[in-house]
Amino acid sequence: MITLKEIAELAGVSLGTVDRVLHNRGRVSRENIERVMQIARENGYVPNQLARRLQRGQRFRFGVVIPDTATEYGYWAQITDGIEDARNEIASMEADVAYFFFDRHKEGSFTEAVSALFSSPVDAWVVAPIAAGEMRQAALMYPDVPYAFIDSSLPDLNPLWDFAQDPVAAGQTAARLMSLAFPEVKSIITFQSDEGAFNGEMRASAFAEAFRGFRPDVNIINLYADGPEEIRQKIRESISDDEFPFGLFAVNDQASVVCDLLEESLLKRARIIGFDLSDANREHLIRGDIFAIIGQRPRAQGHDAIIAMYNHFAISSQTADINLSAPVDIYIKENIPESSHWL
Repeated sequence: MITLKEIAELAGVSLGTVDRVLHNRGRVSRENIERVMQIARENGYVPNQLARRLQRGQRFRFGVVIPDTATEYGYWAQITDGIEDARNEIASMEADVAYFFFDRHKEGSFTEAVSALFSSPVDAWVVAPIAAGEMRQAALMYPDVPYAFIDSSLPDLNPLWDFAQDPVAAGQTAARLMSLAFPEVKSIITFQSDEGAFNGEMRASAFAEAFRGFRPDVNIINLYADGPEEIRQKIRESISDDEFPFGLFAVNDQASVVCDLLEESLLKRARIIGFDLSDANREHLIRGDIFAIIGQRPRAQGHDAIIAMYNHFAISSQTADINLSAPVDIYIKENIPESSHWL
């Protein structure tokens, strides 16, 4: 199949002239237009990647590397809902989406998922870079395959697309909410399940720095715990009897887990802000156990990442980088969306 460079050589014009003729950009002499168009027609030039693939009977293949939704809470299911929305939109347009799940608590699981993805040709991939070191290695191993970040980012890598929320802005928002809604809190726990997770660490540190600007007298404890017994024990050990009420900022989707584990007397004295409007978090938000949930539109992140990839290949390979942070949404029980479509 003839290329733009070959058309330019046959027509005796520059590559830029060929581009302007074929894409109707700028002024070109009638003589050059006719010469370029004739050569393109005679040699079966097809103007975009989608059409060229259709000629060859090929489909686009996009990969998705995210935590296993079966072992996680509702947040990742919302991401896959968005991906499935996008998959349905492009299903008739010669594009496939393949999932490769990993266990965030198992070392090497992320690398295994990436290796499985690249065992077959892939045009681009969506990835949640939770395993930061393994993600950096994957970026080195497959430098020519574009990728999109969802859920979180890594500042030292440069994906072609980035739809993750700004964790600093999210932490600062939670701090302002806590300070305005609960000026009476005596101490605050920032709760994380995974030590070293980029998103969690950034949210927690941004929250602490911002809240100290509002209330420098309040003690802030950064707590790591995973599993029911450890969560219950560490929270109870971190709060003394004279520190009620206390604030709790869950930097992930486990605010509802904390609510389920705290005894009623302790839960009534907790002022909780968490992340992600999962079904469980929604229920506790309605009850009043959770004061506010920070949303990051996981369904939209999943959907938009796939559509951006498809547009990049099918419409124009010159598509600019898309780095659009997901908004920092705030949900309280009075404004919970009725449909997950809005998440």
